[in-house]
Amino acid sequence: MRAGVKLDFLRLLSRLVVVLALAALWAPSLALAVTSPDRSSTERAEVRLLASVDQIAPGDGATLALDQMLSPGWHSYWINPGDAGMETSIQWTAPEGVEISPIQWPTPTRFEFDGLMNYGYADRATLLMNLSVPADWPAGKPIELKAAASWLVCEKLCVPEDAAFTLTLPTGAETVADTSLTSNLNGARGALPLDGRGLGAATYNISDEALTLRLAAPALAKPGLEDVYFFPARWGAIDHAAPQQASIQDGVLELTVPRPASGAEELEGALTGILTAVDGSTDGGGALAFEIAAVGDEAAVLGASAPAVGGTGAAEGIGAGTVASAAAFSLWGAALFAFFGGAILNLMPCVFPVLALKALSLANHSQSRGSERLSHGLAYGAGVLVSFLAFAGVLIGLKAAGTVVGWGFQLQTPIVVACLAYVLFAVGLNLSGVIEVDVGFGSVGGDLADRSGWSGSFFTGVLAALVASPCTAPFMGAALGYALTQDAATSLTVFAALGLGFAAPIVLLSASPGVARMMPRPGEWMVRFRQALAFPMYAAAAWLLWVLGNQAGVDALFAALIGMVLLGLAAWALGAGAPQSVTGRRVAMVAAVLALIGALFALEPALDADDSGAGIARAAEEGVEPYNAARLAALRAEGRPVFLNMTADWCISCKVNEKVVLHGESFDSLLTETDAVYMRGDWTRRDPAISAVLQEFGRVGVPLYVVYPPEGAPKLLPQILTNGIIREAMTPG
Repeated sequence: MRAGVKLDFLRLLSRLVVVLALAALWAPSLALAVTSPDRSSTERAEVRLLASVDQIAPGDGATLALDQMLSPGWHSYWINPGDAGMETSIQWTAPEGVEISPIQWPTPTRFEFDGLMNYGYADRATLLMNLSVPADWPAGKPIELKAAASWLVCEKLCVPEDAAFTLTLPTGAETVADTSLTSNLNGARGALPLDGRGLGAATYNISDEALTLRLAAPALAKPGLEDVYFFPARWGAIDHAAPQQASIQDGVLELTVPRPASGAEELEGALTGILTAVDGSTDGGGALAFEIAAVGDEAAVLGASAPAVGGTGAAEGIGAGTVASAAAFSLWGAALFAFFGGAILNLMPCVFPVLALKALSLANHSQSRGSERLSHGLAYGAGVLVSFLAFAGVLIGLKAAGTVVGWGFQLQTPIVVACLAYVLFAVGLNLSGVIEVDVGFGSVGGDLADRSGWSGSFFTGVLAALVASPCTAPFMGAALGYALTQDAATSLTVFAALGLGFAAPIVLLSASPGVARMMPRPGEWMVRFRQALAFPMYAAAAWLLWVLGNQAGVDALFAALIGMVLLGLAAWALGAGAPQSVTGRRVAMVAAVLALIGALFALEPALDADDSGAGIARAAEEGVEPYNAARLAALRAEGRPVFLNMTADWCISCKVNEKVVLHGESFDSLLTETDAVYMRGDWTRRDPAISAVLQEFGRVGVPLYVVYPPEGAPKLLPQILTNGIIREAMTPG
């Protein structure tokens, strides 16, 4: 292409990915749609009964919500209202066989008034419940639910309110999610306290004067913990208005709270409640909330209403990759695990497409001097390292803002998936020779800024890290789980070690004289080699389009395909199809700009996409139970073993495991032999319930495989499965 017509095409798309990704991550939540036919509306509060589905299938489940929107200055109450008040209650009338769980209470706040301490909610409280429909319910017969709810709202005076709600749910062959509620229901789930069993053993002692709560939690008991407070679920356990004194020593958090001067309740069995704190070691402070149960010298099981997975004890490791839990790490131990995990990440399926760029980079510089080859390898390593540190910075920032996210979180947003598909498709066009753009993504002899080509190697490292980000390798999961429970400096150190491990093989190969001797001299073969390596890029773009279709639906997929056609037209007009005359080049430039604008507009369906519940529907079609905390707790109470698979459509390692192992006859027969239930959680779109499970097991990404035996602790499996590993975990003894 002539120099006057060159356009920094790929740099434009790369910037677009960043801008749209940030916009998607920080976009405000959608307003909650009205789905209940009845509501209670007063000048103090507007209360509605909502369901997460427009239609429900027999044998399936859904989420119900009593949504309380409170006027400024007014508040309602938690299950333990504190010194005064009354908790919200709901009496249900439902058809025989239809079950509704107890209320899942969000983390409360404190309201102090004239020496009294009350616990409740201001502005808005969304109380969640789980609905279960029997498998023998006649399809097509609607389910009518009636709820008699009562609550108390207070400002300077208190007003009791009540209302009767009716909710009719159509039934059909499959469950249809009400996508207009997804944002707010996810927000409500995110307001639930996390399951605190993974923190450590919780105990309590009482005297006539005080209650002392001890939590052996090294990951939590660290300097910088502020405003520690325990909300007991039962009234009369503590003096609510009295200050709570916290101390930390030898990895044990101790909290001392005065007992009531009169009316103190006798404590027997488990003492349940919510422990809250602020992690002052993070920039801006991070709010923490854990549901705990303490009795004697051991942690108690919370039951089906807990928002996270039910179970007793810490998870046991099975096979390689579960050598240590997040809480057991030191900084340098986690960094070592991260380095080895990063090196192994090069062998994971999700990184295969970008191996084309690495191979081409080595071929390009095979005949260069040793120092020049090494400089290109170091530039590639710098691109990887900067990218991993950038990922860490975003994760730390979102964590400080109270958002629970994990490794690969960017691919949970459809607009990011669509933009990345555009970039990989454009890289393929460049490798195919449709357009010659010297931005270093595999261009032979190209340069980006100073004709040294180092910038090209740097951006190859950036793209490699971006493509690798959905995958989790052995050793990575526990290391990153540890990193994201620590302060910012520790997190950055572990992520830096991960980046160094990922970059190390290419840096070492670039420094090896043997690699140069193995490569033939430059010639026509390099042109053919470069063109052949375009096809892994096209394959990666096709995979991302499949992910986009599962996330956002067929309309967004079709729009992205049209956008790629326009992208190809723009590349052709500027490259292979560019006329030689000045007038022709100007016309081609205008046509290319218009095509690029059209390609950007084609991203709109992905930008506006909401969660369609496709993962749940697909699980039902495949005969797999979608993940549900209450359902899991019920199965465990029955003594049924459960195999839990937390997966995502953008996780290629997950899909390989499912295709090779989990969809095979051996796995199916094992489920039949052990009478086990296969349960799957879909993290393709952001889901706080699944994030909580990952956090419980010290992981920040998928895949996550857990076996819940009929008795005993859950068993955590490695990221790479075999039939032998699963059989060992699920066989008693």
